[in-house]
Amino acid sequence: MTSTQATVGVADQQIDAAVWMEVGRIDLVPVTPPAVGPRDVEIEVGACGICGSDVHRFLEGQWSTPGQRLGHEFAGTVTALGQEVEGLSVGDRVAVNPAVPCLECDRCREGRTNLCSGLRGAEGGLAQRVRVPDAQLGRQIFLMPDSMTMEEGAFLEPLSVAVRAVRREQLPPGEPVLVAGLGTIGQCVVRVLLDAGVETVIGVDTSPVRRRAAEEAGALVLAPDEVRPVVLERWGQTVSPYQTSGALGGVFECSGAPSALAQALELVRAGGFVSLAGLFATPPAVDVNAVVQKELLLRGAFAYTMDDVQEAFALASSGRLGLAELVSDRFPLARVQEAFQRQADTHSTIKVVVHP
Repeated sequence: MTSTQATVGVADQQIDAAVWMEVGRIDLVPVTPPAVGPRDVEIEVGACGICGSDVHRFLEGQWSTPGQRLGHEFAGTVTALGQEVEGLSVGDRVAVNPAVPCLECDRCREGRTNLCSGLRGAEGGLAQRVRVPDAQLGRQIFLMPDSMTMEEGAFLEPLSVAVRAVRREQLPPGEPVLVAGLGTIGQCVVRVLLDAGVETVIGVDTSPVRRRAAEEAGALVLAPDEVRPVVLERWGQTVSPYQTSGALGGVFECSGAPSALAQALELVRAGGFVSLAGLFATPPAVDVNAVVQKELLLRGAFAYTMDDVQEAFALASSGRLGLAELVSDRFPLARVQEAFQRQADTHSTIKVVVHP
């Protein structure tokens, strides 16, 4: 677009934004949005999910400083864009990839942009409007089809995390795969695995609400105390003195619960994998002997690359994952503190979405 077509929007008007103040306290404060630069896009937020990492911030203060704006799972409508932005117009409905890697550091040059040493992002989605820096269509910004809701668009970021975790592992044909923890990431992992053709996906959580959502998607669901007897009865166990019992082809640990990790290391078969996609509030003890004696692949999965985001958007926009069914609670921005308190209740919620 030419400079005469550039839209400056209403960046000089203050908006309400949710900011972290201290542990257990999220305030709604007036802020002045930054000016829209030549490669930026401003979005009126239609829906913003509260992420598990946001809950860690709320409860523990991790990665936070007073006054920091929150919210990185969002979709909305373009209200302003810079002169150099191509392929977008004011009024477009878009889903947002908030991660902006530098593309110059060693990890970026390796293609591992999720590990960028200068990673920036478009945080601040818990507000009426937010600026997305260096917005490129098909990279940071994705045009949503008419069939895709704002809430489904807000799942692009967590779904990208799930796609990253699944893409990094070689899924064993015909073998059961377990997903421990059925919050948003775990629910997305379940759906990505089923969509990829995994025949038996076992979903584990203490919450009946979360188990029911995974079961409706097609998973075999179990409470934590049911896992060991069911797995060993249905799929058998080894008698080798060097291998603790186990028959699972792989485990995706999405709960952040040390007990779930211990169970995963016991029940995964020799040569299997354990993918760590959850964040732990307390560092867990790891049975290194099980990792050694079964030659397990124990690997972290962090954030996502551009390929992961593009695959996630294709899945989300297809409508076949049932993402909208994962929204358990909705709040207006004025009740954002209550929304965080609700999302922290892992027993009766899945995804809390704020509608600014």
